[in-house]
Amino acid sequence: MTGGLVPMVNIKDWVKGMSSTEKLYLVDSYLRECSSVLLDFVCERGSRYYVVLDRSIFHPRGGGQPCDTGWLVGEDFRFSVKKVLDVNGVLVHYGRIVDGEMPSRGSLVKCILDWDRRYRIMRLHTAGHVIDYAVNRVYGHVVETLDALHGPPKPYIVYNESPPSENDLRRIEALANQVVMEKHPVEIYFASRDELEDKVIGAPNIDRLPYADKYRIVSIKGVNAIPCTGTHVRNTGEIGRIIIHGVEVLDRGFKLFYDVS
Repeated sequence: MTGGLVPMVNIKDWVKGMSSTEKLYLVDSYLRECSSVLLDFVCERGSRYYVVLDRSIFHPRGGGQPCDTGWLVGEDFRFSVKKVLDVNGVLVHYGRIVDGEMPSRGSLVKCILDWDRRYRIMRLHTAGHVIDYAVNRVYGHVVETLDALHGPPKPYIVYNESPPSENDLRRIEALANQVVMEKHPVEIYFASRDELEDKVIGAPNIDRLPYADKYRIVSIKGVNAIPCTGTHVRNTGEIGRIIIHGVEVLDRGFKLFYDVS
């Protein structure tokens, strides 16, 4: 093992100059394992480390989605991934060694997702896009989203609108579950800024998009097409029943709580 203890880790300074991590989940949300090169690591304290790989299947927290968890495994080595951060394009995996010692830089390690957690997040995130569609239908226009958590512990979406009546809430739930039962295909493609106007349909946050050369679009055929870097199922039929638990009225808009069965 190389590397030493750094009492206070400044992650931004540490990753400065590192190449962006290849984010495999952007292409295939169903990839459960991959081999990666251990590029660098730093010890926070004891058995707890920050780790950078050349490529990763672990989605970081962001874009309304909680981070993945899982394991990094090597010869006589096992590391529990508890948190994943995206720091200027570099994915930083935080966790602790549960067996063996940290391998040397340049070693091959296997990334293994906590698949049950990931797949539930995929179902919840696609459900969130379906609920966006249903909300837009009930309100009669595209409703802006202000915040969201498409994952545990308590999924929600914040909409910049007056709160719905109980009847409208049931209509939103019924419309969302109709999309689930119709089993619409979910496709991923990429578009330039100039192509967004033609490619995006019913997106609730298009005005807040930062500039990029390419945008990843999650398209639910016949429903909507939204710029998104999250992980999603291939078909709305995989979501399961969408359950809307209620809303909380906020100073600006309302928070809609939901889940999938």
